[in-house]
Amino acid sequence: MSFIAWIYLLSLSFIWGASFYFIEVGLVYLSPAWLVCLRLCSAAIILSAYLFIRGRFLPTSLAFWGAVGVMGAINNLLPFFLIAWGQVFVTGGMASIINANTAFFGVLISAIFLQAEPLRLHRLVGVGLGIAGVATAIGFEAIEGTSASIYGSLAILGATLSYALAGVWGRLKLASWPAMEVACGMLICSASLSVPAGFILSGMPSLSLFQPENLPALLQLIIGIGILGTALAYPLYFRILALAGASNLLLVTIIVPIFAVGLDAALLGQWVGARQLAGFGLVAIGLAIMDGRYRRPKSRNN
Repeated sequence: MSFIAWIYLLSLSFIWGASFYFIEVGLVYLSPAWLVCLRLCSAAIILSAYLFIRGRFLPTSLAFWGAVGVMGAINNLLPFFLIAWGQVFVTGGMASIINANTAFFGVLISAIFLQAEPLRLHRLVGVGLGIAGVATAIGFEAIEGTSASIYGSLAILGATLSYALAGVWGRLKLASWPAMEVACGMLICSASLSVPAGFILSGMPSLSLFQPENLPALLQLIIGIGILGTALAYPLYFRILALAGASNLLLVTIIVPIFAVGLDAALLGQWVGARQLAGFGLVAIGLAIMDGRYRRPKSRNN
């Protein structure tokens, strides 16, 4: 993998790792539903403006908007809400470790719906290790119901399943459309859905974030999870995909928790324990085995 691809990959990992920190900050001021609304609306505005400046316009066909509407619901609105709600109960670092389960659900869901991606033995072993790692990170006492964090952990697991389903939906229904137009249309749809969802789930939003003394926090959230964590993340994601391929892109899943845990510890004083670190270790090994990276001969480009 080239040097510039590594720069992009580490940048995306840091941005997505920092998103878990910004969600924790945002939950001080807004409910999970309205925090997601702020994230999606700001990202949709920024990405739409970017495409307009580039002279690119969104397709007008009903097939496109129907497909991106579903994609927006299962790749943005639902998982963003579940992660934000989950972080009411667990730290951002813990959430990022559980979120790595997306790759494992992705393999299982793809094997069910996509004939081109069968569930081979090394993938099955990797998935098994990954699931064991997530269970270790959550803690067996939480699974038995002795910890309130089980609710947040299960919500984030639900988000990873939603992401996995979205990945299959995108490959089946949106592969023929340009990636940036798909991302922008998806964000427009999910942002539009997030406003009524906010009122239904949380009523009127708190206006404390819009008071003069809290405007720096508002700006921080718009930049952190709206512009960087969502709008900028998509161009970076597709750029890495073009430069390094889907296999190397999987490394993001391993690196994100490192940044998320580090930022939580440095900025919020929230440390993960030995059990969570052991769980993350199993997740990382599972991802490596599932990807097949350990079996490949070394080369200058990989």
